[in-house]
Amino acid sequence: MLLGAWPAIAAEPLQSRAIAEARQQSDSFVTVTGVVTVPSARFESATFDRGFAVQDETGGLYIHTDRDWGLHQGDRVTVTGFITDDGHGQQVLDLQRVDLRDRATITVSPQRVSIHDAIARLKGSLVTVEGEIQRAVVDDAPYGDRLWIRDDTGTVQVYIPRSTNINPAAWPDLQPRQWLTVTGFSGEYDGRDEVIPRDRKDIVIARSP
Repeated sequence: MLLGAWPAIAAEPLQSRAIAEARQQSDSFVTVTGVVTVPSARFESATFDRGFAVQDETGGLYIHTDRDWGLHQGDRVTVTGFITDDGHGQQVLDLQRVDLRDRATITVSPQRVSIHDAIARLKGSLVTVEGEIQRAVVDDAPYGDRLWIRDDTGTVQVYIPRSTNINPAAWPDLQPRQWLTVTGFSGEYDGRDEVIPRDRKDIVIARSP
């Protein structure tokens, strides 16, 4: 199913690359095929776009677009666009074309890793980390909320976009010294490493202080 159109400068389809390879092609047009791990517009309040994320067996990538393509978690898509920096340190694909291959048929299991590995080698991918909350939740209205967790390998910001409909203010367990298991997209914003959950199910109380 064709969802987009080729950019004017692309006279013919580009050879599809593995996502890990595409991530090395800064300032280049690339085509990749992957499974949607973050649905369309889920992070809109924080990213200021209606993008989504895709992943294959080699890695993951955030897809920047101002249009809500209505893609769901588990959709398999082929995307073409320009590999660039989003202006805040995160590598993205600026979308020019998307083709839907399969609708919500594939499950991508997050890699359960240390915080160090999540931020050092798995940017763009779906990860699960566990750590102790370091301080109270910080309100970053209207964009989202922040908290920080730490394990014995490092500390990472857990950024909760308002557009995920996760409401930390209604969740009294999110207090310092509480241990959390967080699943989300491993990203970066202005030099801060982040794990960004997609919905309430991505945050689980691991153990009490």
